[in-house]
Amino acid sequence: MYFSETYFHNFRNIFGERREWSPGLNLIVGPNGAGKTNFLEGINLLSGWGPLEKNAGMANLIRWSVGSSQPASLWGRVRGEETLDVFASLRTRCQLKRGDRAVVASDMRCSVPVLSFMPGHMSILKGGASYRRRLLDMTGILVSAPYSRILRDYRTILRQKSALLRKRADTRNADRILAQLGSWLWTARAEILKMIASKAGNFSDLLPRPMDFFFLRGGGGMDEDPSDDFRKSLQRACDRERVSGIPLVGPQRDDVRLICGGMDASVVLSRGQSRRAVSVLILASALVVERRLMRKPVLLFDEITSELDESGRMHEMESLITTGCQVFATTADAPVYNGVEIYRMKDGRFL
Repeated sequence: MYFSETYFHNFRNIFGERREWSPGLNLIVGPNGAGKTNFLEGINLLSGWGPLEKNAGMANLIRWSVGSSQPASLWGRVRGEETLDVFASLRTRCQLKRGDRAVVASDMRCSVPVLSFMPGHMSILKGGASYRRRLLDMTGILVSAPYSRILRDYRTILRQKSALLRKRADTRNADRILAQLGSWLWTARAEILKMIASKAGNFSDLLPRPMDFFFLRGGGGMDEDPSDDFRKSLQRACDRERVSGIPLVGPQRDDVRLICGGMDASVVLSRGQSRRAVSVLILASALVVERRLMRKPVLLFDEITSELDESGRMHEMESLITTGCQVFATTADAPVYNGVEIYRMKDGRFL
């Protein structure tokens, strides 16, 4: 799938104009404040993922000079495996339409699959476990119909348990539900990582050295069966949870360990090598989504070339082009590379 055209009205600081896009790599270049990230956010909204920032209010997305009295609207024409028009109307919430029919976010995500990566998300290798969980969750939401609902339900019950722990109340009912939902997520995440690892072999020439992937169950791992493991781990952690007031077992503490030559990849690999390894993980995830949905995802990257030397920039461009996916990437500087469409932006306008 790819966006052949877009039009944004009253959205952030983006000037309303109809734009055509390449099905390959589209590099959006401009200084800070030009509106580059806002454009990526518009694509993210159109594809059913919502704002780039968690808990961002819809009123903050409406054009700054207009105010909340007028809604913002987004439109995109998508081509590829099928041709369709997608719409998003923003006021107090985001309303989505595919063609002339209203759809929920989960349906839109499967129709127009998008994987987005902001600067912090590029810390998948050397950053905290939350970055690696996010990669599994993004992929899981796109390839597994119940994943989003089960993850949402799990987080709701987890918040309830946290409140009970703070009150020193009985958590057994919450634990029973968490064990059911959490063990499902453990199984699903392990399978998703297995698929990503198998697809990573397609990009072995990009990896600085062979890499092994291991899924680590949060607070568990003592029993092979996920359901039994969750229940037994809860029993072992019961006293510690009461003292700390924090749930210590479950997907909220999962991690992925990446090993090179028997050592943690985050320790062994240099900064440049780590960036290449992250590229492989992202590209492999895109292949997993494509195989399951039978349509190529659109990839969004903010500040794609930050902290990279000229050689690293060229490698990044080449890696993205080889996917065959449409890519929207922003940067302050434009490397010269064949096959890259460059769009310059300033003050919310494409020049």
